[in-house]
Amino acid sequence: MVQSAICYREAGQSHRAVGLFRQHLVTGEFAPRDRAFFIAQYSGALVAAGEPDEAATAALQALALAADARFGQALTELHRTADHLAPYAEGPAVAEFRQRLDEPAVA
Repeated sequence: MVQSAICYREAGQSHRAVGLFRQHLVTGEFAPRDRAFFIAQYSGALVAAGEPDEAATAALQALALAADARFGQALTELHRTADHLAPYAEGPAVAEFRQRLDEPAVA
């Protein structure tokens, strides 16, 4: 179902994607790499759904999983999310996420 959420996100149906992510990220058992990637995808869907603060909070969760282990796909997706969050850069959660993403240990 999380793969379906990714498909809905890419098809421009972000609200539907967000609903699926919310439902299945809580109950699903995922390897850390997969969880980081799926939460990164979820954060992107949240931005598209008009929820930038929630997107930044989710992105911080994904970053916590992905940064030290250098999960490339998740980090790539988080950079994409950061680009989409640029118009909301003044928000505290968004600013924190973008700052942490740019730290040398992550970049």
